[in-house]
Amino acid sequence: MGTIRHLAEHTPATRNRAVDFYRAAALTIVVLGHWLASAVFVGPDGTLHFTNVLELASWTQWLTWGIQVIPVFFIVGGYANWKSYGAARRRGDAVSAWITARFRRLMTPIVPFLAVWTAISVIAGLLGVDHDLIRAGSFAVVTPLWFLAVYLIVILAVPVSTVLWSRLGWWSIAAGIVLAFGIDAIRAGTGYDWVGWLNFGTIWITAHQFGYAWATERRRPRAGLLILAGAVTVTVLVLLTVVGPYPLSMVGVPGATENNTLPPTAVLLVLSVAQYAIVRLAEPAAGALMRRSSLWVAVVGFHTVMMTVYVWHLPVLAIVVLVGYGLGFGFSVEPLTIWWWVTRPVWLLILSGGLVAVVAIFGRYEPRVRAAPSPNRVVVGLGALASIVAISFGVVWGFVPEEGLVRWWVVVLFAAGVIALGAYPARKRGRPETAPRHVASE
Repeated sequence: MGTIRHLAEHTPATRNRAVDFYRAAALTIVVLGHWLASAVFVGPDGTLHFTNVLELASWTQWLTWGIQVIPVFFIVGGYANWKSYGAARRRGDAVSAWITARFRRLMTPIVPFLAVWTAISVIAGLLGVDHDLIRAGSFAVVTPLWFLAVYLIVILAVPVSTVLWSRLGWWSIAAGIVLAFGIDAIRAGTGYDWVGWLNFGTIWITAHQFGYAWATERRRPRAGLLILAGAVTVTVLVLLTVVGPYPLSMVGVPGATENNTLPPTAVLLVLSVAQYAIVRLAEPAAGALMRRSSLWVAVVGFHTVMMTVYVWHLPVLAIVVLVGYGLGFGFSVEPLTIWWWVTRPVWLLILSGGLVAVVAIFGRYEPRVRAAPSPNRVVVGLGALASIVAISFGVVWGFVPEEGLVRWWVVVLFAAGVIALGAYPARKRGRPETAPRHVASE
């Protein structure tokens, strides 16, 4: 705690604390959104039902317009990456060194996470646990890693995307929006769903460009312009979803034939415009809030375990459900009833306690980012490629195959990427590059 307070107290005056607040707030919304959307109950026959409120009540899909905050992560990521990459280039650092540092910060807490769940999958299989249950559980716990895979791709694109912004400015965002809608049109017109996967790069790299706009502006946008932009984009969202062909929900709905997230549709870029307007409009208030010492210390501390919180919040949910069901305690209330809503604070409190316990165990690894020199460009490139391919394959097709305990080639490929990049936790007694540094400096 002393180190965190020290970092908070020595934050440069030029630091835009609103950016860090938005990142922390967005992750909190993601966690709470996933927990509240889970509708778990035991039926009259004693069967455990793991459903989703978005599936049970269509009106809740409107709430996803506020809960889907992934665009915020890419917007603030663009801001931070512009500052960080620019500083690295001014120091004369190699591009490969900057990429390695970014990969290490993101992947270090993932190593113990995947190691634990690989071991659990193997042990469960050897103990004779139903294979379908192991496979389903594997899919559930690694789902959040889709964000990591995409964000790593966005980082690899920074040397190019920064040039595009420097030369084209807002036209690079306009081009990205047009391209995203074009990909949607081709996908709808041809029936080739694989075309839509191109939007994983198009949409999130374009959303990332909003952060560049923020970081390089000469003057702050007027409030009236931001309000107008937000109102217009919300109107466009209504037309595209209520009147147009796009689904209403901004997140995937279980059982739905169409969704806006897998693969992502251009609607999420329109949502990105609205969220950019909102975060910029609230920036002065957020910055003032972060001038309060206690709140800023809390945000700095939260940033030291953010990835740990992100990857473990769904496994904690699964563990709580399985333990409660095994003990015959809870889950007797039918979802969406008055009593179900009344018990939601208790539900969140139990999950929060479980997450705090898990973070206390595994959060210690996140700040242990290695400070060793970056390998050469070829090794960095191969390591980055291996990491992204392994994570992507594990998320889409699963780390546990239809037959067998684990897709070992995926595990080995990920391990090769981690070793090549040095993206594994440093020894505690060493002097690693700690995660709080990217909070206290750009």
